[in-house]
Amino acid sequence: MPSSRAMVKGAAILTLAAILSKVMGSIYTVFLQNVIGDSGMGLYQMAYPIYATLLIISTAGFPVAVSKFVSEHAAFGDVESARRVYRVSSVLLGVLGMVTAVGLYLFAAQFARISGDPRSVYAIRAIAPALFIVPMVSSLRGYFQGWQQMKPTAISQLIEQLIRVTTILCGAYIAIRLGMGNPIAAAVAAFGAVTGGLAAWGVLAGYALRARKHGRLERASGAHQGSAGKGASHRDHAPREGRRSTRSLVWQLIYYAVPVSLGALVIPIISNVDALTVTNLLKHQGFTQEAATRAFGLLSGRAFKLAMLPATLASSVGAALLPSVSEAHTLRNADGIAERVQTGLRMTALFSIPAAVGLTVLARPIDIMLFRNAAGYHSIQILAIATVFSTLQIALAASLQGIGRVFIPFHSLLLGTAVKIGLNLLLVPRYGIDGAAMATAVSYGLAALYNLMALRRIVSLGSSARDWLLRPLVASGIMGAFTFAVYRQWERIHVILSTRLDATVVTMLGVGIGIVVYLIALLVSGGLTDRELSAVPKVGRPLARTFKRIGIL
Repeated sequence: MPSSRAMVKGAAILTLAAILSKVMGSIYTVFLQNVIGDSGMGLYQMAYPIYATLLIISTAGFPVAVSKFVSEHAAFGDVESARRVYRVSSVLLGVLGMVTAVGLYLFAAQFARISGDPRSVYAIRAIAPALFIVPMVSSLRGYFQGWQQMKPTAISQLIEQLIRVTTILCGAYIAIRLGMGNPIAAAVAAFGAVTGGLAAWGVLAGYALRARKHGRLERASGAHQGSAGKGASHRDHAPREGRRSTRSLVWQLIYYAVPVSLGALVIPIISNVDALTVTNLLKHQGFTQEAATRAFGLLSGRAFKLAMLPATLASSVGAALLPSVSEAHTLRNADGIAERVQTGLRMTALFSIPAAVGLTVLARPIDIMLFRNAAGYHSIQILAIATVFSTLQIALAASLQGIGRVFIPFHSLLLGTAVKIGLNLLLVPRYGIDGAAMATAVSYGLAALYNLMALRRIVSLGSSARDWLLRPLVASGIMGAFTFAVYRQWERIHVILSTRLDATVVTMLGVGIGIVVYLIALLVSGGLTDRELSAVPKVGRPLARTFKRIGIL
């Protein structure tokens, strides 16, 4: 049975791909905002929360279910049953995807009116076909992740993002140059989800054909069995879906997938609450349509996008964590479950806490560097707090789903959504988009706390919070102090540069120094061990040897 070291390696591969994808995403966001402005970004962003929500509904949690069930079969070497799980889920996803894609296209005008700006109808229709393509891509990724083969997912993510960003930037630029206006430019940009999805499917299909031809999954199956140790004695408990009817397998997938889908709605539902309430609440406060849409663009296109960057990395951890925990659960290895959950939470805290601190300290120069002005930096600072909660929520949900407790994340969704709606209605009229940011931070915090309390009742985590939470928190505090000092010192120097270049220089200095200080503080405090650092592909072991030689590790 693969150890937590294998899980760390898989998570590191997915995280690296996610970072590169997000770098491309950040670049396109900056250029797109400069091409179509805050108003155009508002129209573009109005389509995405609706799309993200329907995407989760159309996939109905099946990619996660595929990953879990395939990992269970992999633990006992049942390759054919694992393939059968994928085949059945693909048919279901194809049907669900087609229904939701057609439905979104037909009712795009109604969604646009509800969002607060009827002009967003073009972007909503343009993104609709992706609801058929992306679920098929997700199912293939879930199949490979179930075998704990993360490279196909990582490569497909990079290709998908590259094609998507190219479509967005080139398409929006051409639309503006041809005088088509912001609504059409936003629609062309939204169509990038379709072209990116097609590219990703092609990459994954190629990996699947090669794996079948060369028998790679059969060899991986042998490795699973050979390393299972005492877990192999539980063969009698191996899943039996391969011997059941297709109907039985379908119902088992649905039973697991639907609550997973509902639990995964936390981020898009909270985004939809903003999409459906912020613009309308601002208009009730006297904002014009254009001003309200522009303000929503600041919140969603700047603040929310920056604050949710670490959530993508947490999704990578969750994708590696779920099949690993599920495998330990299948083999009834309680110690293995606890070890892997703790490792997943530590990995999440290690990057989410410093990201939140750094974003808080450098919010103003980052806003200017990326978007020319500091109009959204207050909201960025507030949403930075939500960064920690949203990432922990993802890791906690993956842990609970891995042990079969799929309804608990759904309950946390209900709690978070109810709090978000109530606080939006209370705070947006008083504080504008900053009020919406406050509501988001509180709702994520409560959802994460609910999942953590539930998990502690099921899995013995001991006093591990000191290791996975306190040490990264202390190291991040030290990093934040150094970064703030660099920022303030730079302000005193008064170097004669353009406003945007000045913000870029201080941001790069702050980030660079912050990373070095954080890493040193983490190593000195024992927040990052030799084993964990060595598990990082390619660079981990050389770094560990270097730090040992200079006495830091």
